[in-house]
Amino acid sequence: MRIPQLLTVLSGTALCSAVQAQEIPPNVGVADRERPAFDALGLRAGSLLIYPSVAGRTEYDDNVLATGAGKRGDTIFTIEPEVRVRSDLARHAFDVKAYYHRSFHAKLDTEDASEYGVNGRGVVDVTRRTRIRLTGSAERNAETRSSLASFSGSRTRVKYDRFSGSAGLEQEVGDFVLLGKGEYRRIRYMDTTDPLGNPIDLSFRNLKVRTGTGQIAYRLRSGTSAFIRVQSEKRTYDLRPGDPGFDPITQTDRSSKGLKAEAGLGLELTSLIYGNIRLGYMKQNYADPKLRDVSGLSYGADILWNVTPLTSLKFTAERAVDETSSQTTAGNLRSEFTADVDHELLRNLILSAGVRYARINPAGLSPKSREYEARLGARYLLPNRFMELRAGYAFEKRSSANPSIRFNSNNIFVTLTIKR
Repeated sequence: MRIPQLLTVLSGTALCSAVQAQEIPPNVGVADRERPAFDALGLRAGSLLIYPSVAGRTEYDDNVLATGAGKRGDTIFTIEPEVRVRSDLARHAFDVKAYYHRSFHAKLDTEDASEYGVNGRGVVDVTRRTRIRLTGSAERNAETRSSLASFSGSRTRVKYDRFSGSAGLEQEVGDFVLLGKGEYRRIRYMDTTDPLGNPIDLSFRNLKVRTGTGQIAYRLRSGTSAFIRVQSEKRTYDLRPGDPGFDPITQTDRSSKGLKAEAGLGLELTSLIYGNIRLGYMKQNYADPKLRDVSGLSYGADILWNVTPLTSLKFTAERAVDETSSQTTAGNLRSEFTADVDHELLRNLILSAGVRYARINPAGLSPKSREYEARLGARYLLPNRFMELRAGYAFEKRSSANPSIRFNSNNIFVTLTIKR
């Protein structure tokens, strides 16, 4: 091949690569990108776009009750209708979703459950540099048996209502961005029964959580910023000492106050790596002196790397204090790490794989535990825009010196979604 011809080929290849790079939306991974040729068009009603859908899911779980001994497998069928409404306005924006999920177990029908709710978020553009951010939700959920916070020993999955709302004000001042935010969360658990039908009162788990966050960010250069964030939290359980129904045996008040202060960087490197990393200090002080307070290092990360136009890597890390269902252990200090890769094999076929690892250290006398998870999946977008097929496999395991919370499970599923 002559030199001019070689230069022409190389120039064409470089141009193709540059075009591909330009087509990558900023801060969006392969799995989350819009695909106009396959995405649902929705229904337009003035300045609103309405996206109805219904999904049917079939899965097999070889350890439905997430137990360490006496594993029981079952086939589960789930129907999931949803409606999403979002605005199409020049200013302001909102996105609301209403859903209903109903599961049916082929053998263990006591595990059947209905979950439903509505959640949404919105942005009010007061001025070009001032924004109000709002979120809200009202949901009826059922605890997953594999969750460490799940109440063990109940005949059915525990149902609970969750209400939450937040309001934040974001103000740009030169190269600074100031944020103040308040959040309220209310959780109320439904009473249940044990395997013999005896009632179990779960009112001791009902709580309110109030959170306040303040953040100052400074733009170092285009796409990169440094920030300082301070967050305070107050968890108040409905039943306190002296209240009727307060546990007369343990006499433990699990209410607490928390504080987290972190500094970090918001990243955008070479138009391919996005996200944030943060490091700081956290503490959770409990009202009852019998409980062990939690304090120490706080950290977090949420990184997206678009390795190529067709492959994305995601990494997250988080250290936080989870709530528990125990009357004697008020919280679990959880350090969790996840890594996921998504690859676009075809324009309408996305392959994915992921792993998760967590260390859990209870704020009490309970033993420590570890959680492991591995996932494989595929998403196929049918050319007619109206259907989408997903399939996957997941392995999950928890190890602990406490045999009642140890388990491992294998789950395989297929989901067909019809959308408009």
